[in-house]
Formats: sequence, structure tokens, C-alpha cells
Amino acid sequence: MNPPHISYRAAVANDARGMIDVHYAAVRAIGHEHYPDDVLSAWSPPPNAARCDWLADLINRDSTLCRVAVSASDAIMGFCIVLPEQALLMALYVHPACNGHGIGRELLQQVEARCRELGVAALELNASYNAEAFYRRCGYEALGPVVQP
Repeated sequence: MNPPHISYRAAVANDARGMIDVHYAAVRAIGHEHYPDDVLSAWSPPPNAARCDWLADLINRDSTLCRVAVSASDAIMGFCIVLPEQALLMALYVHPACNGHGIGRELLQQVEARCRELGVAALELNASYNAEAFYRRCGYEALGPVVQP
């Protein structure tokens, strides 16, 4: 598969539904060897208005750094959310149809560059099993396992 034409920009509140859809698709594409259905359902319940409103509010906050990858048809294909004041990489998801095309890496590099401009030297995150290798390839180090409540 050829990589889709992708552009990158700051997210706006109207992107929330597309971002929720990407999140839902990405979580549903994770293999069940590490996560049972009930965990996946709790991690990303079906898209709804409340989730979209929550995300739109988060995007609108001055303390949130959020980038999206957008297809030629203006569909959200990936996103990254960072809270620079907390040095926290909150989320990075790419639609499963676009995996392996460098979209996640580009999103990560863009938010890391902005964080450096803001004086943030390092980001922390909780990576899922399926994303751990990606973050290692991007230079992140595991501090140890985390159990989610």
C-alpha cells in the first residue's frame, strides 16, 4: 500500500469526532493477546457526543498541545496530544489503515520539537504493549510496567 497524502496541523475543536473515531479504530485493531474485550471497551468505548465534547474542550485549552494528521480528503488519520506543563504525552494514535507510513513518528517529532521550544526536555507516557516497540525506536526508555486502575 502506498502512503496516503498526509498533511499535519494543529488540532481544532471540530477535529474531536475524527480523533475519537481514530482512537476507537486503533484500539479495536489491537490484538487480544494482551488485552481482553472488556479492557478494550473501557479503553475506548464507542464514539459518542460526550467523548467528543470532552476532547473538544481539551483541544481548546491553552495548556494542551495537539497535532493531527489529515488526509487529502480532510479526514483525520492520526493525532497526538501532549500536556507540556506536565511533560506528559497523553495520546498518540494512527488509524490502522495508515500504520507503517511514518505518521505516528512525524506527529511525535512535531510535538517533541514544540515541547523543546517550551523548555520541556523529556516527556513521560504510558505505552500499551503494542506501542512499546514504536516508542523504543523513537528513543524512549521503559521505566517499568504500569498497572492501570
